[in-house]
Amino acid sequence: MNRYVVIMILLIYILCGCSRHNYTQPISSQNFQLDTLVTITIYDSNDRSIFQDVFNEIDRLESILSAVAPGSDPDRLAQNAGKDYIQVSDDTIFLLERCVNFSNISGGAFDCTVGPLVCLWNIKDLSGYYPTSDELKEALALIGYQNVLIRDDKSVMLKYEGMKVDFGGIAKGYIADKVKELLISKGVNSAIIDLGGNIVLLGGKPNGANFRIGVRDPVGGSADYLGVFELKDKSLVSSGTYERYFMHEGTRYHHIMDVKTGFPVENELMQVTVISDSSADGDGLSTAAFALGLDQGYSFINGIEGVDAVFVTKDMNVYITDGIRDSGQWSVVSDQYSDQWSVVSGQYSGQWSVVSGQ
Repeated sequence: MNRYVVIMILLIYILCGCSRHNYTQPISSQNFQLDTLVTITIYDSNDRSIFQDVFNEIDRLESILSAVAPGSDPDRLAQNAGKDYIQVSDDTIFLLERCVNFSNISGGAFDCTVGPLVCLWNIKDLSGYYPTSDELKEALALIGYQNVLIRDDKSVMLKYEGMKVDFGGIAKGYIADKVKELLISKGVNSAIIDLGGNIVLLGGKPNGANFRIGVRDPVGGSADYLGVFELKDKSLVSSGTYERYFMHEGTRYHHIMDVKTGFPVENELMQVTVISDSSADGDGLSTAAFALGLDQGYSFINGIEGVDAVFVTKDMNVYITDGIRDSGQWSVVSDQYSDQWSVVSGQYSGQWSVVSGQ
């Protein structure tokens, strides 16, 4: 799933003189890549040459992992599906193995062989295609993570002709993780990596404080926030129904596919935000949790050590997993939530109070 996640930076202040290098201002650069605006902000270095290295690495990985780039690993796998094994990059092997693991633990809610459905619906920029029942049946017959065959020599084949791998539900997170590795290799220890909303925090502020990261209100605008996290060295990724969609005969169809029905997922959720150490994991797990729905998705995430999530439902309730409840690093903001939103108690979230301001 090549989705637009919805986490936005709310507030980051770096005080003069608090870095060991005495840098008083962060440096930042933006570039349009991965079909989104990439923003890299570094807080403990003034070496702007690092940005070009980052953008080059993103281009390299996109050329390997994109489902639509000619000659990419997914493109080559599709062309050889049902025919022969091919050698692929270590990056692709890593992602395929992670995808199969996520598929297994989620009962198939996450499946990187969703490519035929993604291509069929072709949802992007408020446009898409509403398929016929025969087209859906044909696409569904080609989906099945069990049919990704990986040999010990790291060659791969998709078992049936017509199968397609789509890393849209995990690639952006993986690339964000690789950017973090690159920054560390350049001596950077304090940075925010924003790949169009996939947020990776490298360390915290140079003075040791946490970054404050805002989670976008799914029924508001791009500058409206549901809540704020205070974190360091974490990834935040959201899946939701409100950015990539199109309208057909008065019904909204979003881009998160249900691989059992062939239609976009339909349940009580509007948004799931996952907090984890690995952005690749957060990407895949947020997709899986959203597809599972509130009850199963909550239990699914709450059972994974080191991973937490915020679930937002269509009836305007917010559910947080145990780790967030216990950490005290999350708060709901803005006056409007006192009337329109509630943070619910009970088995999901414990008791939280709604606060105004920041």
